[in-house]
Amino acid sequence: MKMRNIAAFMLAGMMIASMFQTRPVMAEETTAAAAETEAAEEVAAFDPAAEHGPIFTDLMENGVLKVGIIGNDPTFCYHTVEEGKDVLGGFEVAGMYEMAERLTEYMGREVKVEFYESDFTGCMAALQANQVFFVTRLSPTDERKETWLFTDVYHKSNECYVAKKDADTSKFTGTLEGVKVAGQMGSIDITMTQHVYPDAEIEELSMVSDILLAVKNGKVDLGCMNAVSAAMSVAANDDLMVVDALTWEPTDDFDKGCGLCMAYGNEDFAEWANGFWSDIREEGLWAQMQADAAAHLDAEALKDFIVE
Repeated sequence: MKMRNIAAFMLAGMMIASMFQTRPVMAEETTAAAAETEAAEEVAAFDPAAEHGPIFTDLMENGVLKVGIIGNDPTFCYHTVEEGKDVLGGFEVAGMYEMAERLTEYMGREVKVEFYESDFTGCMAALQANQVFFVTRLSPTDERKETWLFTDVYHKSNECYVAKKDADTSKFTGTLEGVKVAGQMGSIDITMTQHVYPDAEIEELSMVSDILLAVKNGKVDLGCMNAVSAAMSVAANDDLMVVDALTWEPTDDFDKGCGLCMAYGNEDFAEWANGFWSDIREEGLWAQMQADAAAHLDAEALKDFIVE
């Protein structure tokens, strides 16, 4: 492996980990916060005899949390090697395992996780076919909410645009007329770009690696993606840069963030999931999962970001 690539892996991990650093939480604070939360909220015990939506009904019968997860996108979800085996890592993956543990406690029966990993199109097809309970990392746009039920948002980041370092940045202004921009198929990145830069020429591609290759080969001028993916892209490829002038923090009008997308009729599960997200945030666990995912990035996890 080239020395540049080894350095890139290390730099990418440090860059992303720094994005999720939070003030250390003392044990006394955690205990006090947990006690206050427990005293303030009495969560109703799960009643297996009550009427439930399809997700809870299936969980009672089979004990398998069927998750449609959009990969490969470190640090959300990525492949790595543990004990010689290819496994899924990332903070979304860790979050789903934690969800299964808390469902086990809540429902009084063991719940395991089963991942269906694909791109946006594949995951949505699986959701429509009832092969998964929900799909991760989707923005609850008004259009999508007409068809699908969403949980509260659990992640949101800036929108960034990646270009070649020797690119003529003078044309990256105004409405981006005549500028070719690539983004992931079905992503909110493309939707936002079309709103903010209506004259840009959009090309939809399947994976982040396809976007980076298109930028490097000059087939497009820019690649649009979230700040996490952008940071890793430029860390892993020394001929790419983030165009700072185009980086912006989306308002809810454009990007409401990421939630879990599921079929209507599962309002009871969505409500429980909202409590789950709230709990792990308050405990500091969600921020820790994100930092841990970044810290454990390795060559296998970042291989799709190295584009020659």
